Amino acid sequence: MINKILIFAAGVVIGSAVTWKLVKDKYKKLADEEIASVKEVWSKKHPTVEDITEACVKEGMDVDITVQPKQTHVDYAERKTAREIILENKYSDKEEEDYMDKYVISPEEYGESELPSESLTYWADGIVTDEANCVMDEDDIEETIGSDALNHFGEYEDDSVFVRNETLDKEYEILMDTRRFSDVYPTR
Repeated sequence: MINKILIFAAGVVIGSAVTWKLVKDKYKKLADEEIASVKEVWSKKHPTVEDITEACVKEGMDVDITVQPKQTHVDYAERKTAREIILENKYSDKEEEDYMDKYVISPEEYGESELPSESLTYWADGIVTDEANCVMDEDDIEETIGSDALNHFGEYEDDSVFVRNETLDKEYEILMDTRRFSDVYPTR
């Protein structure tokens, strides 16, 4: 009796192992075929530079393609060099010089330099306040972030803009508040 139970158990174990191996191999083959199919479709939808070049050559077109990586980050030192060149060659007047000193940067660039930073708030009624919630007038705004900075909401993030001011050696984070300043601080 024990002999029959052991033989039955061995048969179950061997049968399970064989079934597991066959199923594993079958689904691995299906997955590999699916991956190959996706790669083929992807390559047809997104040709490489080599594919385009080859097609152009077959059509008898002259091809001179130089692929350069997309620049996503402007180096702080490079901006300073460009500014110096502009000023040395007198390509700029005072207004453009001021513009070059205050410019919008990406959220990733904010805080990369060792410049001190300050957070400002841009309220729904168009008022800009500093960290102490003191209202900034147009001259203050122009001196710190420049008048154009407030037009850049949504460029990187919907509710914030980041500005580097090289004249003041400071970075500014401008956060949008959907409330009206006059509703939050009615006595000011």
